[in-house]
Amino acid sequence: MYSWAFITGDAADTVDARALRQALGAFPTGVCLVTTATPDGKREGMTINSFASVSLDPPLLLWSIRDDARSADAFLTARAFNLSVLAASQRELAWHFAKPAPDKFERFEGDFDSAANGCLRLRESVATFECSTYSRHQEGDHTVLLGRIERFTRSEVAPLLFHSGQMGSLWELASTLAQPTCAGH
Repeated sequence: MYSWAFITGDAADTVDARALRQALGAFPTGVCLVTTATPDGKREGMTINSFASVSLDPPLLLWSIRDDARSADAFLTARAFNLSVLAASQRELAWHFAKPAPDKFERFEGDFDSAANGCLRLRESVATFECSTYSRHQEGDHTVLLGRIERFTRSEVAPLLFHSGQMGSLWELASTLAQPTCAGH
């Protein structure tokens, strides 16, 4: 495990965390739900706005969790997790799972079933990836989790997107932006 500071010897300058968060939010991303279960059976789930494909052979993806997140211990010790890319129609579910609650699944119980890896799986989504935990790498205040994709599904529904603090469909978010101008045309 190598970090940029370790490789280059650079020390990070102190940054304005709010301004950095706003700058990072300028990059549109999908919205996902990641779920797991603790060894004693407690269900955990959280909304995330970023994951990435890492490898096709073996099939790997990654996402990260803030080390002080309420559900971090459950995800960091889990042997498996499921990651679902949310549909534009699932904004309410995304906001619900973004906030702390004793049992986040209770309100949306009918939207889940149990996957082969023992974690709850969202029945309907743009795509779902059932993963076994492949590796973990702590960097800064987050831990990057890599999952080996064991099974996946895909549908043709419109995804839910996140941009500049807003969630919505591509069309909803596009309507809030200024029309681009082409220089020289």
